Amino acid sequence: MINSYGLPKLSKFEKEMLYGKKESRKPISGKVKTKVYKRAKGYCESCGTKLKKNEGDFHHWRSPTVSPTEKTVQFLCLPCHRKHGHKRKVITHTTISGEKKEVKIIRIKVRKRRKKKSKKKSKRRTTRKKRKTKKKATKKKKT
Repeated sequence: MINSYGLPKLSKFEKEMLYGKKESRKPISGKVKTKVYKRAKGYCESCGTKLKKNEGDFHHWRSPTVSPTEKTVQFLCLPCHRKHGHKRKVITHTTISGEKKEVKIIRIKVRKRRKKKSKKKSKRRTTRKKRKTKKKATKKKKT
């Protein structure tokens, strides 16, 4: 397909490669991070591990359209943040002045656990089956 300028139209993938992927989630401000860290008192809010501010991650648990506030952000250690489906990736950029490190948090797929069937339901099923077999046995004896 050709656009009005006589150039070929780019696919979504090609646009992402040329212009970069747009960040849909808003970054968490420094004020919000300090409020959340003070609320957590330096501990992971999931497992209770003692952490410094730069050792933990700030997890925004609402949809990307909601701006991050101290109510929608959690302070988590790296393993707990990974359980929520996020992974840290350090990217180094080489420039004229030197190397610059950038930490990006990438979304990964998390396998959802299946709920275990309760024992009560399975017992009920077996009792129903026993009742049916007893009824069939009594009908055969009568005939």
